[in-house]
Amino acid sequence: QVTIIYDTMWNGTKLLAEKIAEGILQADKDVTVKVYNIAKCDDNDLITEVFKSKTVVIGSPTISNSILHSIAGFIHLMKGLKFKGKKAAAFGCYGWSGECVKVINELMVNAGFEVALEGYRNQWNPGADAQKEAVDFGKAIAKL
Repeated sequence: QVTIIYDTMWNGTKLLAEKIAEGILQADKDVTVKVYNIAKCDDNDLITEVFKSKTVVIGSPTISNSILHSIAGFIHLMKGLKFKGKKAAAFGCYGWSGECVKVINELMVNAGFEVALEGYRNQWNPGADAQKEAVDFGKAIAKL
């Protein structure tokens, strides 16, 4: 199972999450992919999905040179549970500076996850090319 957890401000990160899921399913029809907007979910339900997953993909837009507090808090929660043997990948949109992927990767490593890919980030809301790149990123995740 692959679980994609994201938060969004202007729906760009949401669109990336959907396209990444599409790419994973194109590459591996047998995998279960679940996509969650953290703002609309209970943390306990999300943690249950993380337990079931081999790979967790986290997305956030960049805000104030970092990530949304909802995502940072959830990663902190995962760190406390000391998961082992799980892979992680990061994605997000940005306007100016674009630190979201770097910040998520660092937090996920500190939480005990193996960051298997560098991550995918897109400036502004994703156009057609960025959406195709997100699908390709999902295909790369499926190969993990």
